Parts: sequence; structure tokens; C-alpha cells
Amino acid sequence: MKNLISFVIPIIFLVVGFLFGQSWQLPEAMVNSPANEQEANTPKSVTYSLSFSPTEVTEFQDVEFKANQTVLDLLTELTSQNNLELQTKDYGELGVLVTKIGDKENGEGNKYWQYFVNGAKPLIAADGYQLTGGENVEWKFTEDEGIN
Repeated sequence: MKNLISFVIPIIFLVVGFLFGQSWQLPEAMVNSPANEQEANTPKSVTYSLSFSPTEVTEFQDVEFKANQTVLDLLTELTSQNNLELQTKDYGELGVLVTKIGDKENGEGNKYWQYFVNGAKPLIAADGYQLTGGENVEWKFTEDEGIN
């Protein structure tokens, strides 16, 4: 009996210690993992283009952006840096609508500014679409293409 107790008690302590140690260290290991640190320090970029017409397209390659930056935030920076006029209209909870980029204003020739991410039209306003990196963002001055 004494042999059994001297064998079981260390195993119980070993199992409890292992489980406690795993649950105690897991969050710290996840927060400070080299993969997470590398991802946080890696600059993120997108390709950004402005299609004023089928023959007039301005493209920006490898545009770096900050964390939590939206499609609209980056458009604001790019238009400012390239001396292009940008006008928007805020619709509150619905989001911000881009009404003019450069010399192209919504309604001219029944065309409007619309944005696409990786070829699809998002179901969210540009001020609500956060960039993650690697996207291809395109603003087109065109007739309404509907939802893709």
C-alpha cells in the first residue's frame, strides 16, 4: 500500500503541474511568439489605382499603409500627395461617399466613383473597409456596375 501511495502521489503532482504550467504559459507564448512579432513589424502594402476613364489610369504600386488604415484613408493620402482634388460626403452610419477625384465628379455622364478590392465591389463604404495588406484597390469613374 505504501508503495502504491508513493507511486500515485508523484504522478498526480506531475499531471497537475503539467496542466497548470501549460495553461499559465500559453497566453504569454502566443503574445511574444517570433511569428507575431515578425508580422507586426512587416510593412504592409497594397496596389492602388485610379481609373478616370478606360484610357486614363493612374496606378500606385506597393503603397505602404499604417495599421487600421481604411481604403478612404489611403485615398486621402494619395490624392493629397499627388495634388488631386478629393471631395467626399458623409452619410453618417452609412459611411462616406467619394464624390470627386481630380476633375471627375459624380453625375457627369451618368458616371460615379466606385471602388473595388481584388476585383469585387465591397458591401461597405470606403471609410469602413480596413486594409490588411496585399489587396488590389481600384477606384473607377464609371456607370454603376452593380454588386459583383
